[in-house]
Amino acid sequence: MFGLPGVAVAAGGLWLWGRLTGRWGDPVPAGGSGLTDAMAATWPWVVRAAALASALYLVWRSRRT
Repeated sequence: MFGLPGVAVAAGGLWLWGRLTGRWGDPVPAGGSGLTDAMAATWPWVVRAAALASALYLVWRSRRT
């Protein structure tokens, strides 16, 4: 039930971790509201990815007999 949305949340967390450690993307500014701003910018994409993954899964399951 929460499998695909959970994967999307984990991917969002991985993206934020990568930005915090400087591995990819724009680095998160240190101090203040840097992480808060990064999370605010990331969560809409996580929600969209979760919705898209769930919709694709439901379409796949409905076409499978």
